[in-house]
Amino acid sequence: MFDAAAHAAGLAPDPAAMLQDLAAGDSRMAALMELMQAQRGQPCNDLEAPDERDELIAEISARLDAAEARLTKMTRIARQLHEAGRSASLRLSRLAAALGACGLCWGDDPACLGCRGRGRPGMVRPDPQIRAELFGPQSSAREAAMHSH
Repeated sequence: MFDAAAHAAGLAPDPAAMLQDLAAGDSRMAALMELMQAQRGQPCNDLEAPDERDELIAEISARLDAAEARLTKMTRIARQLHEAGRSASLRLSRLAAALGACGLCWGDDPACLGCRGRGRPGMVRPDPQIRAELFGPQSSAREAAMHSH
């Protein structure tokens, strides 16, 4: 069953010969060997060689890395855009307050909960402090003079 001469010579035993010896002494092992030999001729998947699988894994890994890099970049851009939109919205709200307009729609939306579409500039008294911050103190003084007449 075991090739002692091959082992004594420092050679590794032949696995096929070892399996044949096992199959000769056990009918269940013989049936298993027949099944293994039948499957040996049929690849278990479309890839015929481990090298092809390694190449495919490397390609998929590279694609995944590239997709993760794009996702990271898109997430960063989305955060920047969100912050820019938030900042612009705050500036427009301050400008609307300085001009006496609705800070939500500027009077353009009849369904607006704040003004029902009537909040165009001058509709309400402008905020003098914000007006002075945005346009300078002279504009607030002119506005006060205009509203006092």
